[in-house]
Amino acid sequence: MKHSFALAATVLLTCVLIGHAQGPLTGKWQGETSSGTSLALDLTVTGTTLTGTMTRGDERIPLSDGQVSKNTFSFKAKINDKTEGFSGEVTGEDLKVWLDRQGPPKAVVLKRVKG
Repeated sequence: MKHSFALAATVLLTCVLIGHAQGPLTGKWQGETSSGTSLALDLTVTGTTLTGTMTRGDERIPLSDGQVSKNTFSFKAKINDKTEGFSGEVTGEDLKVWLDRQGPPKAVVLKRVKG
């Protein structure tokens, strides 16, 4: 009986740690910019490091220098031959992301892609 309890506790702890390591940002997010351009992020979090890609229209752009701290994040991406800084925050099923030079008032809201 003690062995079964210990095994169940170990499995539960492992699941919690794996879920925590990925964080709430890990996954696919999509939406539109204010100009109507489709925008998608495919993100992976490992510890405090954020990696992934941004798809803007038909252009797929790798992310660099990604960092995560609780529910906020930042990364860089090359847009039109210029490296731009991005920041954002996740709140539930919404992800707000903005160009650093424009600030939070110009945030685009992305929704988590289910499944």
